Amino acid sequence: MLDEFLDISNADLAEIQSPTGTNSTQYGQSNNPSYTNNNNQNRGNNNGNGYQNKPNYQNRNNGGGFQKKEEVIEEPYVPVGIYIDREFPTEVKQNLIRLASRLINKNVVVRYNADDMDVHGPISQLSNKKTEAFTPWKNFNNIESKHYYNTETAKHVASTNFAGWDKVPDAVKAMLARNVRIVFGDKNRSVVLCLITWSPDGASRAAEVTKDTGRSGTIIKLASTYGIPVINLAKPNAEAILEKTFNL
Repeated sequence: MLDEFLDISNADLAEIQSPTGTNSTQYGQSNNPSYTNNNNQNRGNNNGNGYQNKPNYQNRNNGGGFQKKEEVIEEPYVPVGIYIDREFPTEVKQNLIRLASRLINKNVVVRYNADDMDVHGPISQLSNKKTEAFTPWKNFNNIESKHYYNTETAKHVASTNFAGWDKVPDAVKAMLARNVRIVFGDKNRSVVLCLITWSPDGASRAAEVTKDTGRSGTIIKLASTYGIPVINLAKPNAEAILEKTFNL
């Protein structure tokens, strides 16, 4: 947006050109003595060009003026989402936890659903700075996390992407909104690079999600609908893709 505007004062046409067509008083001057005196007093040192010199702001920081804010260098923030449902087979859960560890070792932030301590415990111990545990509400299953609040945006996105929204209890709605935050971030401003999960049918696109996909189907469909890649570990080449993508 433009933040500078040109301020043009209205001038009487008679001051610019006389009725006879001859040049009259030059714009910026006046035959009115009082106007001339006020003009000279208000404009101060104008170097004869009709415009007052602007003050020098270069050293104003010593006199309470504006001081340039020091720029802080920040590392790129591109998290990876991992969804681990409590109904997943034990070996699948363990495999996803191992993948989380390998990603963290590559300096990747891992964002995951903290539903049970058997998943949250091992992942949270991997790193404090590189893990983000998302819960559907505060102190869910006695798990403490700062990522628990479902915004109105998260609820809205969940409601528009889940056909039975009005028929499910509030607890389910909270979990669906939590899944939205896993994909898009707490404030809808930090989308995951990809979503890693598992389902029996290996669904990785919205069109592949069926009733056989299970409870991971909702977040798979959500991510796929918005063009976010889904890596389903049930696919034979899933781990090879991850190893090549993240140099694991």
